[in-house]
Amino acid sequence: MMKSNKKVLIAVGLTFIYGVFSYFCMSFLWNNDYLISLNDITANNVWLKLLTDSIGNFLFVLLILGFMLIRGRSLSEVGFTSNSHFLSVSLLVVYLGLFLVHGDFSVKGIYRAFFFLIVVAFVEEFIFRGFLFTIIDREYGFGKAVIISGLLFGAMHGLLPTIVANGSFMDLLANISDNLLGQGVFGTLIFAYAYKKSGTLFVPILIHAILDYL
Repeated sequence: MMKSNKKVLIAVGLTFIYGVFSYFCMSFLWNNDYLISLNDITANNVWLKLLTDSIGNFLFVLLILGFMLIRGRSLSEVGFTSNSHFLSVSLLVVYLGLFLVHGDFSVKGIYRAFFFLIVVAFVEEFIFRGFLFTIIDREYGFGKAVIISGLLFGAMHGLLPTIVANGSFMDLLANISDNLLGQGVFGTLIFAYAYKKSGTLFVPILIHAILDYL
């Protein structure tokens, strides 16, 4: 029991650190005019957008993957499996179809499709479902995993609105509380169910990307 508690506490603690890092990283970028919105992407600044998105989002993913590889752990532990191959391919075709129907093949349009699929869906599903949810689910079961990981997932969605509004600490708490149940627990319930049912992280990644792109 003590070992189980330790694993969950470490996973929750690391995810919390990721949230704090993201908050200060986004605050720095916003305050120094480096935070480029999707509507402002051009051929001249897309490299900066890619760089800032990589630092703010992929660093934590790379640290976890690196640690797993060093320890000789299988990537299937975080949902990278070939299960539900047909469903995954079908969802990818739907996503590519949305991109084609949207009809924006400019640098901005291409990056938008990349952003929702990789920067948002892949990173969030890996951290909050593949990593955090998986550990809690293994130790305490589906329900508790949805609630705990969902609350942290929802809290993350209150950071950026506070930063761009130059909000106070109380505004931050208000924005976090507004996202705890809807985007947080309910969103996690949907994505976690898709993850468990399909046996692969690629299914919730693609569902997440499709919903955000729409």
